[in-house]
Amino acid sequence: MDRVELLSGTRPDIKGGKSKIIITGADGFDGYEIMEYKGMAWGISVRAKDLGQDCAMGCKQFTGGELTSYSQLGEESRQRAIDKMLQMANRQNANAVVHVEFELTGAAQGASEVVVHGTAVVIKPIINYVPAGAIGNILADMQENFEKNQILVKSKK
Repeated sequence: MDRVELLSGTRPDIKGGKSKIIITGADGFDGYEIMEYKGMAWGISVRAKDLGQDCAMGCKQFTGGELTSYSQLGEESRQRAIDKMLQMANRQNANAVVHVEFELTGAAQGASEVVVHGTAVVIKPIINYVPAGAIGNILADMQENFEKNQILVKSKK
């Protein structure tokens, strides 16, 4: 993608594949059009800490403070669930997942369950896209000021 396309509002193309799938909790992506709905994509991760860490965290509940082992457990579970969802979207030949939501349970018994789900889709950039609302107004003002300044510079020569 060249500079002219970027300045005109065209977004980069998302090729898809395991490392090229983008996700959002929204209905879609600003500057992209949903071309095809592939279906649901989800990932589930249930993880547990070992008995020693669980016992240490139980003692920490009496003294106060962050239960770091459980925080790490939750983070690991969340990332693993996302990875599984992205793998499923990749198998469906999607390049994006919309309406992503998380469901979290556990950690009370030393285990953490994370379910993440969304809709796998194929998106493509909208050519010469200019966003609406505040961002669109700012870009329009910038373009207008640029054009005015260019005219002034040209007329001085």
